[in-house]
Amino acid sequence: MNIDLLVKMVNEIGAFFAGTTDTQAASAEVARHLNRYWEPRMRAQMLSYFEQRQGAGLTEIARGGVALMYAASKASPAASAPAAGAKG
Repeated sequence: MNIDLLVKMVNEIGAFFAGTTDTQAASAEVARHLNRYWEPRMRAQMLSYFEQRQGAGLTEIARGGVALMYAASKASPAASAPAAGAKG
């Protein structure tokens, strides 16, 4: 998909959440929306763009949401796995 269109879409999602709460919470809502509703290839393309261009063209809230997704994608899988010997 065209990255310019994805950037526009994320900015529009950010604008929607901008009026509902503070900046950090709005960014978290953007990330939640992208994770819930975007197709995995769209998310992957946006994360790649964020990594390469540091979110150029994204609004503050949109960039914050993508940054949250990017950080979660780079988190160590071991950090989310239960500790050895832990019962779950």
